Amino acid sequence: MIDCVVVGAGPAGLAASVALAGRGIEHVVLERDRVAGTWRDQRWDSFRLNTVGWMNVMLGGQAPDAYAGGPEVVRRLERLAAGCPVREGVRVARLAPAGDGWTVATDDGELEARTVVVATGDQNLPRVPALGRRLPGRVAQVHTAGYRGPGQLPDGAVLVVGSAQSGCQIAEDLLAGGRRVVLATSPAGRVPFRYRGREAIEWLTEAGFMDQRPRDLPDPAAMRAAPPIIAPGHGLSLPALARAGATLAGRPVAVEGERVAFDDSVAANVAAGDAFAARARATIDELIRRRGLDAPPPEPDEHDAHVDLDPPAALDLRAEEVGAVVWCTGFTGDFSWLDPALVGADGQPWHSDGAAPAPGLWFLGLRWLRRRCSAILLGFPGDAAWVAGAVEEHLGGRAG
Repeated sequence: MIDCVVVGAGPAGLAASVALAGRGIEHVVLERDRVAGTWRDQRWDSFRLNTVGWMNVMLGGQAPDAYAGGPEVVRRLERLAAGCPVREGVRVARLAPAGDGWTVATDDGELEARTVVVATGDQNLPRVPALGRRLPGRVAQVHTAGYRGPGQLPDGAVLVVGSAQSGCQIAEDLLAGGRRVVLATSPAGRVPFRYRGREAIEWLTEAGFMDQRPRDLPDPAAMRAAPPIIAPGHGLSLPALARAGATLAGRPVAVEGERVAFDDSVAANVAAGDAFAARARATIDELIRRRGLDAPPPEPDEHDAHVDLDPPAALDLRAEEVGAVVWCTGFTGDFSWLDPALVGADGQPWHSDGAAPAPGLWFLGLRWLRRRCSAILLGFPGDAAWVAGAVEEHLGGRAG
C-alpha cells in the first residue's frame, strides 16, 4: 500500500508532489494524458498567462514582469515534472474508500493508498449552452477549449459569447486578426492594469486580495461569479473592445433560424466591470492610507472613459455574414469517477477547506478551495503545502 496517490499532473498535482516529497512522503502522481495536458490542448495560439512572473514562482526562474505564453508554461511544467514520480497515460476510473485507506482503480490495474490528493481541477470540461444546438449547421461552433486563432474559423464575422477572461481576450485576438466581432456580454469584474504608480494586481496582492477566504466574503455568491478580467500586460474592458470595433450585445436568449436574440444587459455588464474596478482602487487607496505610503495620485484610465452603446436586440447571422460562434462560456470538472458519497447533487466534490468528508482524501486546484488564488499558479504551492502537512499528520509517522 502506497502512502499517497495524487490524481492529476497539471500544476496543482505537481505542486502537491513537490510538497509531499519535501516531507518525505512516498507517493505517485497519476495522469490520464500527458503532463500539463489541459495546458497543451485548451489554449489558443496567442494565449499568455494573465499573472505576471513574480506570481508564478512554481514555474521556476523568470523575469518578474514576464507573461509566459502557453508553450513556455508547458515546458516549465515538464521540467518540474521530471523530478516527480509521474505515471502518464494512467486514467483513474474509480476512487472509493477501502478500510482505512482508498482503492484507486485505473486502466493499469488497482492501487491501494493510505491517502489520496485529487488535483484534476474543476475547469477542464467545456460548457456550451443548449442554444448552440439551435444554430444553423452552416455556422461553425468552437468553444474556448478548441479555439486557436482567427485563421481556423470560416470567413466572415464572429459571434463571441461570454465576456469574462477568455471571451474578452479572444475577442481582442479576433479583432487583431482583422475580424468583425459581435461580443455577447456577461457580467464580469475587471482589474485596472496600473494604479497609483504600480500594477494594480501587485497592490491588491499586498492588500490580501488573493488570500481572501470564502468566509471573508460579504456575499458567498461572489464565489460563483466569473473571475475578474486581468489581461497580460495591459488593461482590458468592454468599452475598450467597443472602441476597437467590437459590437457589444447582451446575453443570447433565443435562436430562431438565422436570428439570435439578446437581452438588454449590456449597460449592466459594463457597469459591473466598472464597479469592480472602483472597488479595487478603493482597496488600494485604503492600503496606501493605512501604511502611510508615499504613492502618486491616481492617473487617468482609458478604460473608465464613456463609450456610446447601441446594442442590437437581435442579430441576423446570414445578413451580417457571421460564419462562426466562439463559446466562451466556461468549464466544469468531471468527478463522475469519485465515489457518489463524495460529490454533491451538482456533481462537484464535497470538501471543507480542501478536506473531503471522508478521512484521508483532499482536493487541490478547485476555485475558492481555500482562498481566492486557490485555482491559479500563485496559490497552488501554498495550498499544496497545507495538504501535504495534513497528509503527514493523517499518516501519523508511517510516511516513507
